[in-house]
Amino acid sequence: MPQKNDDYFPLGIIAGSGILPGELAIISKNLGKEPFIACITKEIEIDLIDHCDYRFFSIGSVGSIIEYFKSNKVKNIVFAGSIKRPNLSKLKVDIAGAHLLTKILKQKFLGDDKLLTIVAEFLGDKGFKIISAQDILMLESDYGQLSTNRQPSKQDLIDIELGLKVARSLGALDIGQSVIIEDGYVLGVEAAEGTENLIERCAVLRKKPYGGVLVKVLKPNQDVRLDIPSIGPETVNSLAKFKYNGVAIEAGSVIIISRESTYEFANEDDIFIAEV
Repeated sequence: MPQKNDDYFPLGIIAGSGILPGELAIISKNLGKEPFIACITKEIEIDLIDHCDYRFFSIGSVGSIIEYFKSNKVKNIVFAGSIKRPNLSKLKVDIAGAHLLTKILKQKFLGDDKLLTIVAEFLGDKGFKIISAQDILMLESDYGQLSTNRQPSKQDLIDIELGLKVARSLGALDIGQSVIIEDGYVLGVEAAEGTENLIERCAVLRKKPYGGVLVKVLKPNQDVRLDIPSIGPETVNSLAKFKYNGVAIEAGSVIIISRESTYEFANEDDIFIAEV
């Protein structure tokens, strides 16, 4: 049974960098629900959350974050924004953080997906429910299907089909979420550098000074509550700067941050967005 809107609130946001934490906070506020934001990076867009209750925490202050949420009767927590993976051997932690760190260090192979799953299970044991950013974004009254003026060409569609196959195959190995394809050739796979750097890196590998498609998917075993792939205005601006044709995303699995603005920028720059 789908949740009612009120079931998500009061909402706790564990916030990294970027505009997604602020966007979720604005949606919550617009619905008349005060969000509570635990910021674990100084790189968050403060102007987007200055109307909300927010506190800064070090990433190892797990007990303090839990107490902050519990004191505000938060039951649902959403992870939002980019969080740099810390050096676990040098991480300073409180008592609760030490318990969590012990669980993490017991794992021999620890990709980002596994690390986040351990964190989610730990918070679940403390009485919280972890929800997806997508659940909150879809509460917007105007959330719906938009389209760009430019549409994929026949070659773009071929490249998108190949990109989906490649990205899903690599995703099964917990390797990246994005690939770039040009005229049937794989130019690059997203590694630790992030999507914008992938776009720049692959621009010099093309046969032509323009063209190519970015394809972004959800990894097969990825938990959308913890690390949902996304695109946004910065993605579109990077694609335009380096003269790509467009971007294809897996519909319902990849979110579009600042959806309306992203489509507006895409139309201004003659970039297509295909939700496939």
